[in-house]
Amino acid sequence: MDKLKELIEAMALKFAESQEAREKAEKSLKKQLDALGTKYEKLEHSKDPEEIKNLMKSIKELEDEVSDVRTKANTPAIDLTKADKQKLHDEVLKPVIGKWLKGKKNSTPTEFFKFIENGAVEQFKTLNITNADEGGRAVAEVLSRDVIEYAREYSPILGQVGRKPSMTRNFRELVLVSYPSVQEGIENVAGVTVAETTTQEYKEVKSKEFKVNAKPRITDEAMYGADIDLYGDLIRLLGREISIYTAAQVLYGDGTGKNARGILSSNRVDIVNGTGESWKPTLAPDPANARDADFYPTVSTGVSAGLGADDEAIVNFFIDVVNQLPTQWLAGAKWHFNRKTKGVIEKIRDADNRPVFMNSYMEGGQLRLMGYPVVIDDTLPDLAADSTPIIFGNLGAAFALNDGDIDKMLIDPYTVDECTVVKYSKEMFEMVQNTDAILIIAATTNGPA
Repeated sequence: MDKLKELIEAMALKFAESQEAREKAEKSLKKQLDALGTKYEKLEHSKDPEEIKNLMKSIKELEDEVSDVRTKANTPAIDLTKADKQKLHDEVLKPVIGKWLKGKKNSTPTEFFKFIENGAVEQFKTLNITNADEGGRAVAEVLSRDVIEYAREYSPILGQVGRKPSMTRNFRELVLVSYPSVQEGIENVAGVTVAETTTQEYKEVKSKEFKVNAKPRITDEAMYGADIDLYGDLIRLLGREISIYTAAQVLYGDGTGKNARGILSSNRVDIVNGTGESWKPTLAPDPANARDADFYPTVSTGVSAGLGADDEAIVNFFIDVVNQLPTQWLAGAKWHFNRKTKGVIEKIRDADNRPVFMNSYMEGGQLRLMGYPVVIDDTLPDLAADSTPIIFGNLGAAFALNDGDIDKMLIDPYTVDECTVVKYSKEMFEMVQNTDAILIIAATTNGPA
């Protein structure tokens, strides 16, 4: 039986019971208020003003009491700030879990619920959040999130894509592909029938789930004999590996099974010569000619495995790319490529053999290209024939993620003999957003018909 699950269920039951008690108290007070109101109506025509005054005072006091109960019922028992939650993770969660896994004096670890109740009070007190009991309730919430937060720190691409809290399973949105048309007006003297114009057209985009899980184990010997926080070290390394996996899904997931439809996958980029979806416009007078709403636009370099025929052509190419991105997305636009591609760009020379693109260290070393920031992510592809090594634009507006319905992290010292198994399972949703918010550069000779 999973003891951590029991802890979470017990916490939820305790909160529900306290909520029910507050609701009962509020109902009782309301009944008293109604009774006093009835009595007031009977005394309304009384000739004793003092008696009416005292009754009105009682009603006011009871109203205040009801209001106080309602406020407490609607206010969470604990309201942690982001800093509180990070402090909880760093100063309490990791050392408490590590201490529980090791056990006292190398003995078998106690049942987790009892350990939290008896062995972790001092750690919770250090947080200074209301009281130790309420601090304990926050453990489960932070425990389920710590790995994915590490993952976003390790991957630049994961930090650039958007977050869409409203996205759920099978979430759908409409994307405009054709504006309504207009025509020349007439002075309709002869009563001519005015021709009908076309209306706007939409295409549908839909969310998809993708999932990652891990199930590492730590032997009792490693846990009991170590002088380091093995749990904290495991979470750090697990976060790094999951970030690599998740970034690969966001970029290259093939869309099958529990895989994402990656930004650079065939689900999002189609550069077949002449007919590829990525060569088509975002909007077209005839909606049939518009790009599929799930595909991103692509710009061809015109050179297989290269950015241009020579250095001058490459400089002109970058100028064209910047001017091709719609104006509305330029404010948040960035370049995204790996370090090898960065090296190729830095070596571009002018007629006097001077580097064209130089990083200005007077700006603190921030990489910029054509005036726009550069994000280096080594999970992006290298320059190669028909590769897509560069993304330019606003990734946050072009692709969105959201946490899925599954978010579990369980510590299991029972299933595997003489081992502690850390079970992590995370589901996420992904969906294309504004496809024209980015341009994907393809090192290919392919292009539109």
